[in-house]
Amino acid sequence: MSKTTYTKLQPVQKLVVVNSRLRHGDMSKIAKKVGMSSTTVKSVIEGKSTNERILNVAYNTTRNRKKNFKVIKDFQTSSKKNVLTTPMA
Repeated sequence: MSKTTYTKLQPVQKLVVVNSRLRHGDMSKIAKKVGMSSTTVKSVIEGKSTNERILNVAYNTTRNRKKNFKVIKDFQTSSKKNVLTTPMA
């Protein structure tokens, strides 16, 4: 029987993950979850201040998402396919 282990991420590593996957409206959702202002959340996300609670909620909100560049790349690829497969009138 093997144990599944993981390494605990440092706050800077969590911040990198959050910033690469943050979507429009996430800061206000995170602010609502932690009961703090969106200005405080923005300050933490930008790395200007530290707050583990905000960072953990932000990380949990974004960790299972695709990275933003991947979403854009997939969108561009699907747009090209649609252009190529659309019949000309």
